[in-house]
Amino acid sequence: MLLLLLILIPVLWIVYKEQFYARKRRKIAHTQGPKMLPFIGNAHQLGKTPHDILNFMFDNLYKYNHHNFRVWIGYYLNIFVTEPQDVEFILSSSSLIKKSDIYEMTFDWLGDGLLTGSGPKWHKHRKIITPAFHFKILQDFHEVMNKNSNKFMDKLREASKGDNIFDFQNMVNYFTLDVICDTAMGVSINAMDNPHTEFAKAVEYICANINMRAFHPLKRSKLTYQFFPEYQDYCKAVKTLKDFTFDVIEKRIKLHQAQEENKPLDNGHDEFTKPRRAFLDTLLSARVDNRPFTTQELYEEVSTFIFAGHDTTSSAISFVVYLLSRHLAVQAKVYEEQQRIMGDHMKRDATFQEIADMKYLDMVVKETLRLYPSVPMVGRHTEKEYNMNGKLIPEDTSLNIFIMSLGYNEHNFPDPYRFDPERFADGAEAHKPFELVPFSAGLRNCIGQKFAQLEIKTVISKIIRNFQILPAIDELASQDGYVSNILGPLREEQRPKLHKYEPKLEMVLTLKSENGIMVRMRERN
Repeated sequence: MLLLLLILIPVLWIVYKEQFYARKRRKIAHTQGPKMLPFIGNAHQLGKTPHDILNFMFDNLYKYNHHNFRVWIGYYLNIFVTEPQDVEFILSSSSLIKKSDIYEMTFDWLGDGLLTGSGPKWHKHRKIITPAFHFKILQDFHEVMNKNSNKFMDKLREASKGDNIFDFQNMVNYFTLDVICDTAMGVSINAMDNPHTEFAKAVEYICANINMRAFHPLKRSKLTYQFFPEYQDYCKAVKTLKDFTFDVIEKRIKLHQAQEENKPLDNGHDEFTKPRRAFLDTLLSARVDNRPFTTQELYEEVSTFIFAGHDTTSSAISFVVYLLSRHLAVQAKVYEEQQRIMGDHMKRDATFQEIADMKYLDMVVKETLRLYPSVPMVGRHTEKEYNMNGKLIPEDTSLNIFIMSLGYNEHNFPDPYRFDPERFADGAEAHKPFELVPFSAGLRNCIGQKFAQLEIKTVISKIIRNFQILPAIDELASQDGYVSNILGPLREEQRPKLHKYEPKLEMVLTLKSENGIMVRMRERN
Protein backbone atom coordinates (compact mmCIF):
# COMPACT_ATOMS: atom_id res chain seq x y z
CA MET A 1 0.00 0.00 0.00
CA LEU A 2 2.81 2.40 0.93
CA LEU A 3 4.64 1.60 -2.30
CA LEU A 4 1.47 2.31 -4.28
CA LEU A 5 1.10 5.69 -2.57
CA LEU A 6 4.74 6.56 -3.24
CA ILE A 7 4.15 5.92 -6.94
CA LEU A 8 0.66 7.43 -7.14
CA ILE A 9 1.34 10.78 -5.43
CA PRO A 10 4.04 12.03 -7.85
CA VAL A 11 2.04 10.72 -10.83
CA LEU A 12 -1.06 12.63 -9.70
CA TRP A 13 1.05 15.73 -9.08
CA ILE A 14 2.47 15.56 -12.62
CA VAL A 15 -1.01 15.04 -14.12
CA TYR A 16 -2.33 18.03 -12.16
CA LYS A 17 0.59 20.21 -13.26
CA GLU A 18 0.22 19.19 -16.89
CA GLN A 19 -3.52 19.96 -16.88
CA PHE A 20 -3.00 23.30 -15.15
CA TYR A 21 -0.22 24.41 -17.47
CA ALA A 22 -2.02 23.15 -20.57
CA ARG A 23 -4.65 25.82 -19.83
CA LYS A 24 -1.89 28.38 -19.34
CA ARG A 25 -0.28 27.41 -22.64
CA ARG A 26 -3.58 27.94 -24.45
CA LYS A 27 -3.83 31.44 -22.98
CA ILE A 28 -0.48 32.46 -24.46
CA ALA A 29 -0.91 30.78 -27.83
CA HIS A 30 -0.57 34.27 -29.39
CA THR A 31 3.08 34.45 -28.27
CA GLN A 32 5.60 32.53 -30.37
CA GLY A 33 8.37 30.47 -28.88
CA PRO A 34 10.67 27.49 -29.46
CA LYS A 35 9.31 23.94 -29.36
CA MET A 36 9.35 22.43 -25.90
CA LEU A 37 9.44 19.02 -24.23
CA PRO A 38 7.07 17.70 -21.54
CA PHE A 39 8.06 18.50 -17.94
CA ILE A 40 11.27 20.43 -18.79
CA GLY A 41 9.90 22.87 -21.37
CA ASN A 42 12.83 24.60 -23.11
CA ALA A 43 15.39 24.09 -20.33
CA HIS A 44 17.41 21.69 -22.50
CA GLN A 45 17.85 24.37 -25.20
CA LEU A 46 19.41 27.01 -22.98
CA GLY A 47 22.87 25.46 -23.00
CA LYS A 48 25.23 25.02 -20.09
CA THR A 49 26.85 28.43 -19.71
CA PRO A 50 25.69 32.06 -19.36
CA HIS A 51 27.14 32.65 -22.86
CA ASP A 52 24.92 29.88 -24.25
CA ILE A 53 21.91 31.48 -22.57
CA LEU A 54 22.58 34.88 -24.14
CA ASN A 55 23.09 33.34 -27.57
CA PHE A 56 19.81 31.41 -27.14
CA MET A 57 18.05 34.72 -26.44
CA PHE A 58 19.49 36.36 -29.55
CA ASP A 59 18.71 33.31 -31.69
CA ASN A 60 15.05 33.66 -30.74
CA LEU A 61 15.12 37.45 -31.02
CA TYR A 62 16.03 37.17 -34.71
CA LYS A 63 13.93 34.06 -35.31
CA TYR A 64 10.81 35.93 -34.20
CA ASN A 65 11.83 39.21 -35.85
CA HIS A 66 12.20 41.23 -32.64
CA HIS A 67 8.74 40.25 -31.40
CA ASN A 68 8.12 38.95 -27.88
CA PHE A 69 8.75 35.22 -27.41
CA ARG A 70 7.98 32.72 -24.67
CA VAL A 71 10.26 30.19 -22.99
CA TRP A 72 9.23 27.49 -20.50
CA ILE A 73 11.77 26.51 -17.82
CA GLY A 74 10.04 23.42 -16.49
CA TYR A 75 6.70 24.84 -15.37
CA TYR A 76 8.00 28.42 -15.12
CA LEU A 77 6.53 30.57 -17.91
CA ASN A 78 8.89 33.29 -19.13
CA ILE A 79 7.86 35.85 -21.72
CA PHE A 80 10.79 37.80 -23.13
CA VAL A 81 9.56 41.29 -23.94
CA THR A 82 11.35 42.94 -26.86
CA GLU A 83 8.72 45.32 -28.26
CA PRO A 84 9.05 48.95 -27.02
CA GLN A 85 5.30 49.47 -26.62
CA ASP A 86 5.12 46.44 -24.30
CA VAL A 87 8.22 47.59 -22.42
CA GLU A 88 6.40 50.87 -21.84
CA PHE A 89 3.26 49.03 -20.66
CA ILE A 90 5.21 47.08 -18.04
CA LEU A 91 7.53 49.81 -16.78
CA SER A 92 4.74 52.42 -16.65
CA SER A 93 2.39 50.15 -14.69
CA SER A 94 1.76 51.05 -11.06
CA SER A 95 0.82 47.44 -10.22
CA LEU A 96 3.43 45.46 -12.17
CA ILE A 97 6.25 46.18 -9.73
CA LYS A 98 6.94 42.78 -8.15
CA LYS A 99 10.29 41.47 -9.38
CA SER A 100 10.40 38.07 -11.08
CA ASP A 101 11.36 35.02 -9.06
CA ILE A 102 14.92 35.08 -10.42
CA TYR A 103 15.67 37.72 -7.78
CA GLU A 104 14.76 35.29 -4.99
CA MET A 105 18.32 33.97 -5.29
CA THR A 106 19.56 37.27 -3.85
CA PHE A 107 17.31 37.17 -0.74
CA ASP A 108 19.86 35.40 1.48
CA TRP A 109 22.30 38.24 0.92
CA LEU A 110 20.12 41.29 0.21
CA GLY A 111 16.95 40.48 2.11
CA ASP A 112 13.94 42.66 1.34
CA GLY A 113 15.66 45.83 0.10
CA LEU A 114 14.89 48.19 -2.78
CA LEU A 115 16.04 45.75 -5.47
CA THR A 116 13.97 42.78 -4.33
CA GLY A 117 11.13 44.26 -2.27
CA SER A 118 7.62 45.40 -3.17
CA GLY A 119 4.51 46.66 -1.42
CA PRO A 120 4.18 49.45 1.20
CA LYS A 121 7.67 48.92 2.67
CA TRP A 122 9.27 49.27 -0.76
CA HIS A 123 7.31 52.47 -1.53
CA LYS A 124 8.29 54.06 1.81
CA HIS A 125 11.96 53.14 1.54
CA ARG A 126 12.20 54.30 -2.07
CA LYS A 127 10.76 57.71 -1.14
CA ILE A 128 13.19 58.05 1.79
CA ILE A 129 16.30 56.83 -0.06
CA THR A 130 15.87 58.88 -3.27
CA PRO A 131 17.35 62.07 -1.68
CA ALA A 132 20.54 60.08 -0.91
CA PHE A 133 21.51 60.71 -4.56
CA HIS A 134 20.92 64.46 -4.44
CA PHE A 135 23.34 66.74 -6.28
CA LYS A 136 25.17 67.81 -3.09
CA ILE A 137 25.67 64.24 -1.86
CA LEU A 138 26.92 63.15 -5.30
CA GLN A 139 29.57 65.88 -5.06
CA ASP A 140 30.81 64.30 -1.81
CA PHE A 141 30.80 60.87 -3.45
CA HIS A 142 32.82 62.32 -6.34
CA GLU A 143 35.75 62.94 -3.99
CA VAL A 144 35.75 59.22 -3.13
CA MET A 145 35.62 58.32 -6.83
CA ASN A 146 38.59 60.57 -7.61
CA LYS A 147 40.64 59.20 -4.70
CA ASN A 148 40.08 55.59 -5.79
CA SER A 149 40.59 56.46 -9.47
CA ASN A 150 44.08 57.76 -8.67
CA LYS A 151 44.98 54.48 -6.99
CA PHE A 152 43.48 52.61 -9.96
CA MET A 153 45.77 54.53 -12.35
CA ASP A 154 48.76 53.20 -10.39
CA LYS A 155 47.43 49.65 -10.75
CA LEU A 156 46.91 50.12 -14.50
CA ARG A 157 50.39 51.60 -14.85
CA GLU A 158 51.85 48.47 -13.27
CA ALA A 159 49.67 46.05 -15.27
CA SER A 160 50.42 47.69 -18.63
CA LYS A 161 54.22 47.82 -18.37
CA GLY A 162 56.09 46.51 -21.41
CA ASP A 163 53.02 46.59 -23.66
CA ASN A 164 51.58 43.78 -21.55
CA ILE A 165 48.16 42.31 -22.43
CA PHE A 166 45.97 42.21 -19.32
CA ASP A 167 42.37 41.60 -18.24
CA PHE A 168 40.85 45.00 -17.54
CA GLN A 169 37.51 43.51 -16.46
CA ASN A 170 39.10 41.70 -13.53
CA MET A 171 40.98 44.80 -12.35
CA VAL A 172 38.10 47.26 -12.57
CA ASN A 173 35.95 44.89 -10.53
CA TYR A 174 38.07 45.68 -7.45
CA PHE A 175 38.08 49.41 -8.20
CA THR A 176 34.27 49.59 -8.23
CA LEU A 177 34.10 47.45 -5.09
CA ASP A 178 36.37 49.93 -3.27
CA VAL A 179 34.27 52.88 -4.47
CA ILE A 180 30.95 51.33 -3.51
CA CYS A 181 32.06 50.21 -0.04
CA ASP A 182 33.58 53.63 0.64
CA THR A 183 30.43 55.46 -0.46
CA ALA A 184 27.95 52.95 0.98
CA MET A 185 29.48 52.30 4.39
CA GLY A 186 32.23 54.89 4.78
CA VAL A 187 34.95 52.24 5.12
CA SER A 188 37.90 51.34 2.92
CA ILE A 189 38.19 47.61 2.20
CA ASN A 190 41.21 48.14 -0.10
CA ALA A 191 40.14 45.48 -2.60
CA MET A 192 42.53 46.90 -5.21
CA ASP A 193 45.45 46.25 -2.86
CA ASN A 194 44.05 43.08 -1.31
CA PRO A 195 41.75 41.32 -3.81
CA HIS A 196 41.87 38.12 -1.77
CA THR A 197 40.32 39.55 1.40
CA GLU A 198 37.35 37.57 2.70
CA PHE A 199 34.82 40.29 1.88
CA ALA A 200 36.08 40.84 -1.69
CA LYS A 201 36.16 37.09 -2.37
CA ALA A 202 32.67 36.65 -0.92
CA VAL A 203 31.18 39.39 -3.11
CA GLU A 204 32.85 37.90 -6.19
CA TYR A 205 31.64 34.39 -5.29
CA ILE A 206 28.02 35.41 -4.63
CA CYS A 207 27.73 37.40 -7.89
CA ALA A 208 29.10 34.44 -9.88
CA ASN A 209 26.85 32.04 -7.95
CA ILE A 210 23.69 33.98 -8.82
CA ASN A 211 24.65 34.04 -12.50
CA MET A 212 25.33 30.29 -12.46
CA ARG A 213 22.06 29.33 -10.74
CA ALA A 214 19.63 31.57 -12.57
CA PHE A 215 18.76 29.21 -15.42
CA HIS A 216 19.61 25.90 -13.76
CA PRO A 217 16.26 24.13 -13.16
CA LEU A 218 17.45 22.44 -9.93
CA LYS A 219 19.80 25.06 -8.50
CA ARG A 220 17.47 28.01 -9.02
CA SER A 221 15.26 27.09 -6.05
CA LYS A 222 16.83 27.14 -2.59
CA LEU A 223 14.68 24.12 -1.71
CA THR A 224 16.67 21.93 -4.12
CA TYR A 225 19.93 23.91 -4.23
CA GLN A 226 20.70 23.04 -0.61
CA PHE A 227 21.31 19.42 -1.66
CA PHE A 228 24.21 20.40 -3.96
CA PRO A 229 27.74 20.21 -2.49
CA GLU A 230 28.62 23.86 -3.25
CA TYR A 231 25.69 25.05 -1.10
CA GLN A 232 27.95 25.08 1.97
CA ASP A 233 30.42 27.40 0.20
CA TYR A 234 27.50 29.64 -0.73
CA CYS A 235 26.31 29.80 2.90
CA LYS A 236 29.83 30.61 4.07
CA ALA A 237 30.09 33.50 1.59
CA VAL A 238 26.71 34.91 2.67
CA LYS A 239 27.79 34.72 6.32
CA THR A 240 31.03 36.58 5.53
CA LEU A 241 29.10 39.42 3.89
CA LYS A 242 26.54 39.61 6.69
CA ASP A 243 29.10 39.55 9.50
CA PHE A 244 31.19 42.31 7.93
CA THR A 245 28.25 44.58 7.05
CA PHE A 246 26.47 44.19 10.39
CA ASP A 247 29.76 44.94 12.17
CA VAL A 248 30.17 48.17 10.18
CA ILE A 249 26.55 49.15 10.88
CA GLU A 250 26.90 48.58 14.62
CA LYS A 251 30.06 50.71 14.77
CA ARG A 252 28.43 53.45 12.69
CA ILE A 253 25.39 53.46 15.01
CA LYS A 254 27.70 53.89 18.03
CA LEU A 255 29.45 56.75 16.25
CA HIS A 256 26.15 58.54 15.62
CA GLN A 257 25.05 58.02 19.20
CA ALA A 258 28.38 59.33 20.51
CA GLN A 259 28.20 62.39 18.25
CA GLU A 260 24.71 63.16 19.51
CA GLU A 261 25.95 62.88 23.11
CA ASN A 262 29.32 64.56 22.32
CA LYS A 263 31.22 61.57 23.72
CA PRO A 264 34.70 60.61 22.44
CA LEU A 265 35.05 57.16 20.86
CA ASP A 266 37.74 54.64 21.76
CA ASN A 267 40.59 54.00 19.29
CA GLY A 268 38.87 50.94 17.81
CA HIS A 269 36.60 53.25 15.83
CA ASP A 270 39.26 55.33 14.02
CA GLU A 271 38.04 54.29 10.57
CA PHE A 272 34.57 55.58 11.36
CA THR A 273 35.48 59.00 12.77
CA LYS A 274 36.55 60.48 9.44
CA PRO A 275 34.40 63.43 8.28
CA ARG A 276 32.81 61.51 5.42
CA ARG A 277 29.07 61.16 4.84
CA ALA A 278 28.30 57.71 3.48
CA PHE A 279 25.00 56.28 2.21
CA LEU A 280 24.68 54.53 5.58
CA ASP A 281 24.87 57.90 7.39
CA THR A 282 21.93 59.17 5.34
CA LEU A 283 19.90 56.13 6.37
CA LEU A 284 20.86 56.57 10.03
CA SER A 285 19.52 60.13 9.92
CA ALA A 286 16.29 59.12 8.16
CA ARG A 287 12.94 58.14 9.66
CA VAL A 288 10.38 55.63 8.41
CA ASP A 289 6.94 55.73 10.07
CA ASN A 290 8.43 58.18 12.63
CA ARG A 291 11.10 55.70 13.74
CA PRO A 292 14.72 55.02 12.77
CA PHE A 293 15.58 52.26 10.32
CA THR A 294 16.05 48.95 12.10
CA THR A 295 19.47 47.29 11.94
CA GLN A 296 18.02 44.70 9.56
CA GLU A 297 16.61 47.41 7.28
CA LEU A 298 19.95 49.23 7.30
CA TYR A 299 21.68 45.99 6.37
CA GLU A 300 19.26 45.28 3.49
CA GLU A 301 19.55 48.72 1.90
CA VAL A 302 23.34 49.01 2.30
CA SER A 303 23.84 45.50 0.86
CA THR A 304 21.50 46.32 -2.02
CA PHE A 305 23.50 49.48 -2.76
CA ILE A 306 26.73 47.46 -2.80
CA PHE A 307 25.32 44.73 -5.06
CA ALA A 308 23.51 47.06 -7.47
CA GLY A 309 26.33 49.59 -7.68
CA HIS A 310 29.35 47.31 -7.94
CA ASP A 311 28.87 44.65 -10.62
CA THR A 312 26.81 46.87 -12.93
CA THR A 313 29.25 49.79 -12.93
CA SER A 314 32.18 47.42 -13.41
CA SER A 315 30.43 46.02 -16.50
CA ALA A 316 29.78 49.46 -18.01
CA ILE A 317 33.35 50.70 -17.49
CA SER A 318 34.75 47.46 -18.94
CA PHE A 319 32.76 47.72 -22.16
CA VAL A 320 33.54 51.43 -22.62
CA VAL A 321 37.24 50.54 -22.41
CA TYR A 322 36.73 47.60 -24.79
CA LEU A 323 35.01 49.76 -27.42
CA LEU A 324 37.54 52.58 -27.14
CA SER A 325 40.38 50.08 -27.57
CA ARG A 326 38.84 48.88 -30.85
CA HIS A 327 37.62 52.24 -32.18
CA LEU A 328 40.66 54.50 -32.03
CA ALA A 329 39.10 57.41 -33.94
CA VAL A 330 36.37 57.64 -31.30
CA GLN A 331 39.01 57.43 -28.57
CA ALA A 332 40.87 60.33 -30.20
CA LYS A 333 37.71 62.46 -30.02
CA VAL A 334 37.28 61.61 -26.34
CA TYR A 335 40.90 62.68 -25.72
CA GLU A 336 40.42 65.94 -27.65
CA GLU A 337 37.45 66.77 -25.44
CA GLN A 338 39.56 66.09 -22.34
CA GLN A 339 42.25 68.47 -23.63
CA ARG A 340 39.68 71.18 -24.32
CA ILE A 341 38.12 70.93 -20.85
CA MET A 342 41.20 70.21 -18.71
CA GLY A 343 43.65 72.48 -20.57
CA ASP A 344 47.26 72.20 -19.41
CA HIS A 345 46.31 70.26 -16.27
CA MET A 346 45.49 66.86 -17.73
CA LYS A 347 46.70 64.83 -14.74
CA ARG A 348 44.71 66.60 -12.02
CA ASP A 349 41.30 65.46 -10.75
CA ALA A 350 38.40 66.69 -12.88
CA THR A 351 35.83 68.68 -10.94
CA PHE A 352 32.19 67.69 -10.66
CA GLN A 353 31.27 70.41 -13.18
CA GLU A 354 34.02 69.41 -15.61
CA ILE A 355 32.72 65.84 -15.63
CA ALA A 356 29.24 67.19 -16.40
CA ASP A 357 30.69 69.21 -19.31
CA MET A 358 32.12 66.10 -21.02
CA LYS A 359 29.30 65.80 -23.56
CA TYR A 360 31.10 63.61 -26.10
CA LEU A 361 32.08 61.18 -23.34
CA ASP A 362 28.38 61.14 -22.41
CA MET A 363 27.57 60.06 -25.97
CA VAL A 364 30.20 57.30 -25.83
CA VAL A 365 28.76 55.94 -22.58
CA LYS A 366 25.20 55.99 -23.97
CA GLU A 367 26.26 54.20 -27.16
CA THR A 368 28.19 51.63 -25.10
CA LEU A 369 25.11 50.93 -22.97
CA ARG A 370 23.02 50.56 -26.13
CA LEU A 371 25.29 47.76 -27.33
CA TYR A 372 26.28 46.34 -23.94
CA PRO A 373 23.78 47.30 -21.22
CA SER A 374 25.09 46.43 -17.75
CA VAL A 375 21.77 44.78 -16.89
CA PRO A 376 20.65 43.01 -20.10
CA MET A 377 17.31 41.97 -18.67
CA VAL A 378 14.94 42.93 -15.84
CA GLY A 379 11.99 40.87 -14.72
CA ARG A 380 8.50 41.41 -13.35
CA HIS A 381 6.14 38.82 -11.88
CA THR A 382 2.42 38.92 -12.64
CA GLU A 383 0.12 38.38 -9.66
CA LYS A 384 -2.99 38.59 -11.83
CA GLU A 385 -3.93 38.44 -15.52
CA TYR A 386 -3.02 41.44 -17.67
CA ASN A 387 -4.10 42.63 -21.09
CA MET A 388 -0.83 43.93 -22.50
CA ASN A 389 -1.65 45.90 -25.64
CA GLY A 390 -4.19 43.26 -26.70
CA LYS A 391 -2.11 40.26 -25.57
CA LEU A 392 -3.33 38.19 -22.61
CA ILE A 393 -0.64 37.62 -19.97
CA PRO A 394 -1.56 34.92 -17.42
CA GLU A 395 -1.13 35.17 -13.68
CA ASP A 396 2.15 33.77 -12.27
CA THR A 397 4.24 34.67 -15.33
CA SER A 398 7.76 36.12 -15.49
CA LEU A 399 7.83 39.09 -17.85
CA ASN A 400 11.50 39.49 -18.75
CA ILE A 401 12.23 42.83 -20.38
CA PHE A 402 15.11 42.02 -22.72
CA ILE A 403 16.81 45.42 -22.42
CA MET A 404 19.75 44.35 -24.57
CA SER A 405 17.48 43.49 -27.50
CA LEU A 406 16.15 47.05 -27.70
CA GLY A 407 19.52 48.45 -28.74
CA TYR A 408 19.74 46.04 -31.68
CA ASN A 409 16.33 46.90 -33.16
CA GLU A 410 17.23 48.34 -36.56
CA HIS A 411 13.89 50.17 -36.83
CA ASN A 412 14.92 52.37 -33.90
CA PHE A 413 18.71 52.17 -34.34
CA PRO A 414 19.70 51.81 -38.01
CA ASP A 415 22.88 49.81 -38.61
CA PRO A 416 22.72 48.56 -35.00
CA TYR A 417 26.07 46.73 -34.96
CA ARG A 418 27.94 49.92 -35.78
CA PHE A 419 29.50 51.74 -32.81
CA ASP A 420 28.45 55.34 -33.43
CA PRO A 421 28.28 57.76 -30.47
CA GLU A 422 26.94 60.46 -32.83
CA ARG A 423 23.53 58.75 -32.54
CA PHE A 424 23.19 60.64 -29.27
CA ALA A 425 24.51 64.03 -30.43
CA ASP A 426 22.44 67.16 -29.91
CA GLY A 427 20.32 67.59 -33.01
CA ALA A 428 20.34 63.87 -33.88
CA GLU A 429 16.99 62.15 -34.28
CA ALA A 430 15.46 61.86 -30.82
CA HIS A 431 14.71 58.40 -29.48
CA LYS A 432 11.42 57.65 -27.78
CA PRO A 433 11.69 57.01 -24.02
CA PHE A 434 11.13 53.24 -24.07
CA GLU A 435 13.21 52.42 -27.15
CA LEU A 436 16.29 52.27 -24.92
CA VAL A 437 16.20 51.78 -21.14
CA PRO A 438 19.72 50.88 -19.88
CA PHE A 439 18.75 52.05 -16.37
CA SER A 440 15.20 50.69 -16.64
CA ALA A 441 12.38 53.26 -16.31
CA GLY A 442 9.19 54.01 -14.45
CA LEU A 443 8.57 53.36 -10.75
CA ARG A 444 11.43 50.86 -10.48
CA ASN A 445 14.05 52.68 -12.51
CA CYS A 446 17.64 52.60 -11.26
CA ILE A 447 17.69 54.98 -8.29
CA GLY A 448 21.48 55.28 -8.51
CA GLN A 449 21.86 56.01 -12.23
CA LYS A 450 23.36 59.49 -11.67
CA PHE A 451 25.85 57.94 -9.25
CA ALA A 452 26.75 55.28 -11.85
CA GLN A 453 27.13 57.78 -14.69
CA LEU A 454 29.34 59.99 -12.52
CA GLU A 455 31.59 57.07 -11.58
CA ILE A 456 31.83 55.77 -15.17
CA LYS A 457 32.73 59.18 -16.60
CA THR A 458 35.15 59.99 -13.76
CA VAL A 459 37.27 56.87 -14.21
CA ILE A 460 37.11 56.80 -18.04
CA SER A 461 38.15 60.47 -18.13
CA LYS A 462 41.14 59.71 -15.93
CA ILE A 463 42.12 56.60 -17.93
CA ILE A 464 41.99 58.47 -21.26
CA ARG A 465 44.09 61.35 -19.88
CA ASN A 466 46.74 58.94 -18.58
CA PHE A 467 46.77 56.17 -21.21
CA GLN A 468 46.14 55.34 -24.82
CA ILE A 469 43.91 52.25 -24.80
CA LEU A 470 44.83 49.62 -27.40
CA PRO A 471 43.43 46.23 -28.39
CA ALA A 472 45.32 43.14 -27.23
CA ILE A 473 46.80 42.86 -30.73
CA ASP A 474 46.78 45.62 -33.35
CA GLU A 475 44.75 43.72 -35.95
CA LEU A 476 41.72 43.69 -33.61
CA ALA A 477 41.27 47.45 -34.06
CA SER A 478 38.04 48.05 -35.98
CA GLN A 479 38.52 49.27 -39.56
CA ASP A 480 34.85 49.89 -40.32
CA GLY A 481 33.27 50.93 -37.02
CA TYR A 482 31.44 47.64 -36.42
CA VAL A 483 31.58 45.46 -33.31
CA SER A 484 32.82 41.92 -33.88
CA ASN A 485 31.15 39.85 -31.16
CA ILE A 486 27.86 39.42 -33.01
CA LEU A 487 25.18 37.23 -31.44
CA GLY A 488 22.29 35.42 -33.07
CA PRO A 489 21.80 33.70 -36.45
CA LEU A 490 23.18 36.35 -38.78
CA ARG A 491 24.48 35.60 -42.26
CA GLU A 492 27.86 33.87 -42.25
CA GLU A 493 29.61 36.79 -43.95
CA GLN A 494 28.43 39.02 -41.07
CA ARG A 495 29.76 36.70 -38.38
CA PRO A 496 33.54 36.96 -38.09
CA LYS A 497 35.39 34.17 -36.34
CA LEU A 498 35.72 35.18 -32.70
CA HIS A 499 39.34 35.82 -31.80
CA LYS A 500 40.50 34.54 -28.41
CA TYR A 501 40.96 38.16 -27.29
CA GLU A 502 37.43 39.20 -28.30
CA PRO A 503 34.89 39.23 -25.44
CA LYS A 504 32.71 36.15 -25.19
CA LEU A 505 29.54 37.72 -23.85
CA GLU A 506 27.59 36.15 -21.01
CA MET A 507 24.66 37.36 -19.00
CA VAL A 508 22.12 36.69 -16.37
CA LEU A 509 21.83 39.58 -13.93
CA THR A 510 24.77 41.56 -15.36
CA LEU A 511 26.61 41.50 -18.69
CA LYS A 512 30.16 40.19 -18.55
CA SER A 513 32.83 38.74 -20.80
CA GLU A 514 33.50 35.08 -20.07
CA ASN A 515 37.12 35.47 -21.18
CA GLY A 516 37.72 38.94 -19.77
CA ILE A 517 38.34 42.29 -21.48
CA MET A 518 41.88 41.91 -22.81
CA VAL A 519 43.62 45.19 -23.68
CA ARG A 520 46.95 47.01 -23.67
CA MET A 521 47.58 50.53 -22.38
CA ARG A 522 50.40 52.93 -23.19
CA GLU A 523 51.05 55.78 -20.80
CA ARG A 524 50.75 59.25 -22.31
CA ASN A 525 53.51 61.83 -21.83
